[in-house]
Amino acid sequence: MAKFTFSDAKAKIKELEEELKKKAGDAILDTSDNVFTGKELKKIKFLEAWAVVGPIVGILIGLIF
Repeated sequence: MAKFTFSDAKAKIKELEEELKKKAGDAILDTSDNVFTGKELKKIKFLEAWAVVGPIVGILIGLIF
């Protein structure tokens, strides 16, 4: 019976985290080719705008309710 050590678990967790980061990033933008299309650039601009507007909207909704 093979032993599964803490270092093995830590390496597996690291591997799964990297895989998850890649999949999460590719869900919004296709980063496999390192080239952004016009559609992807629009998504980037939207995400940049939402990074500013989103917290402001959240604070305003929190103050109202």
